[in-house]
Amino acid sequence: MAAAKIACSIDAQLLARVESIRARTGESRSALVSRALLALTREAALARDVARYVEAYREKPETEDEVADARKLARRALSSLPWNDR
Repeated sequence: MAAAKIACSIDAQLLARVESIRARTGESRSALVSRALLALTREAALARDVARYVEAYREKPETEDEVADARKLARRALSSLPWNDR
């Protein structure tokens, strides 16, 4: 992966918290910022995917027959599991 340098300004209190995390993890600033940005972009992608799922569900919700079929399959799958009768 090719690295790109960036420059940014952040609040002094935020920098202090970042430095505290770095002291605990032993990461470089670059590694810590990369990890944070990766988490942020993954979170954004997940939110986008959930929104698309909800939109698709609203456009075409399951039918009563599909719900009934799912319940039958769930009962069948769960009936084969050992249940604790306590």
